[in-house]
Amino acid sequence: MADFVYPPVISLVKGFWKYLDLQFTIQGEANIPREGAAILAINHVSYLDFAIAGTAALPSQRLVRFMAKKEIFDHPVAGPLMRGMKHISVDRKNGGPSFIAALKALHAGEIIGVFPEAT
Repeated sequence: MADFVYPPVISLVKGFWKYLDLQFTIQGEANIPREGAAILAINHVSYLDFAIAGTAALPSQRLVRFMAKKEIFDHPVAGPLMRGMKHISVDRKNGGPSFIAALKALHAGEIIGVFPEAT
């Protein structure tokens, strides 16, 4: 299935970094496989973590499917973007369905992004 939402969002984020003159040094991007399932575990220190971590996968030409709290998916602007990028909604009171969704994505060869320190 083609990604119609994710590539334009990546372009916007890269333009945002450039506009703000932000530069990042990403170490270990060579460890992100070019194909097959993988889990990308990221420290969670800000609301921009997903955008920075997603940038790390770009050299491998992969898109990361992030797991994020369901409240983000309920937001009128962020929600449609999150669903359009096929990220995984996590209900913190009932995590079973999100775990199953992550497993399905991994079985399909996707990269799943998780924030072990997140709320």
